[in-house]
Amino acid sequence: MNFQELSGKSVLLLGKTRSLKGSEFETLLKLHRIELTRKWDEKSALIIEGRLMNPLEQQESADLYERRAAKIVEINAVEEWLCRSIEPNRLLMSLKLSNDQERLVDFLQNPYLGDELFYKLLKLYDWETEGLFDNDRNRDVTASIIGRFYKDLARNHNVQYAMSGLAHLIERYGNRELIDAISELSPIQKELRTPGDRSLAGVLDAMAIHPETGERILRLLLPSRASVLAQRVPLSLENVLMGLQEEPVNRLLASNPSLSPEGGEVLEKQYPELIGAATVLDEGRFNRLIQEHAAALATNRSLSVSMQEELLQRGELEVHKGLAKNPCVEELLLKMLYEKGECPLELASNTSLPERFLRELYAQGGREILSMIALNPSAPVEILYQLSLDQRFERSVKTNPAYGKHIQTHNLGWQV
Repeated sequence: MNFQELSGKSVLLLGKTRSLKGSEFETLLKLHRIELTRKWDEKSALIIEGRLMNPLEQQESADLYERRAAKIVEINAVEEWLCRSIEPNRLLMSLKLSNDQERLVDFLQNPYLGDELFYKLLKLYDWETEGLFDNDRNRDVTASIIGRFYKDLARNHNVQYAMSGLAHLIERYGNRELIDAISELSPIQKELRTPGDRSLAGVLDAMAIHPETGERILRLLLPSRASVLAQRVPLSLENVLMGLQEEPVNRLLASNPSLSPEGGEVLEKQYPELIGAATVLDEGRFNRLIQEHAAALATNRSLSVSMQEELLQRGELEVHKGLAKNPCVEELLLKMLYEKGECPLELASNTSLPERFLRELYAQGGREILSMIALNPSAPVEILYQLSLDQRFERSVKTNPAYGKHIQTHNLGWQV
């Protein structure tokens, strides 16, 4: 319906508003030259059914429907139209001048405002030097952030009211704009300047590890989260982290697959096994490490086909195990390893193992092999389902992302 056609007319509201307070709803209608009434008038051009209609209003709605007195619509449609037509600058100026925090919170909880306006409104909120969940109003604002951007809220409704929910939001749905907005929240800013609130550790860790987090924020997270930043892919601030000269940080850098070739050169002598297993290989590094660290090289996901073949030809069991669990190994080589029968556990965990081999390993059984298959995202769904019915593997299947996605897609629930 084109609600603009109601200009200069009156509308009847039965029940209460939903996303807007009654006074805000009426004010916005007046901006469109629409009069709100509470009693039926033959001049009323529209009947709006709100929430919590009392029995008399329900009966009146039914009578008006029978008479076809006027078109009847749900209040959601009207509220959405009113909110979408708000002039952002006018609203922002009004809230700045009035400093009406309750009204501001109402708009932050409104699902019909666009994200751009939401971010601008969020900057106006006064946290009153308290934490994200330290009082009811702060809790409502934090919940509004999570509720707006968390895409699967119906299945995880409690996530809105937990600090872990904010960390989970960044981890699963974070982007540059959202992370920037969260970093500018007063309680987060305070923690970035003077770390001390342990309840925010998960939120800051999620920001530190997320690939969309900007460099400005990453620098603020140093040095308190150097160990987390060293695990970030793609790696940022590599030179700054290496400049800290902290052994635990250097070990993590050596294990980071996005470490630069220059960084790899610096750390190779001190951590040859970690460098061999994680960093991008060239022929020079491969040849330097193959004699003493072949097993570590076998797990490296940047192995070329010729490198894989050379490692396989060494005939060493630990090297074969490394290749067997490496998802970048060529299918032909995986077949050769499967036929050797030396490393079924490693093959059962390999996401690149052809399905027919996974099915054969499943048929062979054995608790350890089945445990690996239960965790393998490439395992056929029907096999995962069967394993989920076994208490020994139920927990492993529940943590398998492929099975979790299947459950969500088919709207199934976990068996208890």
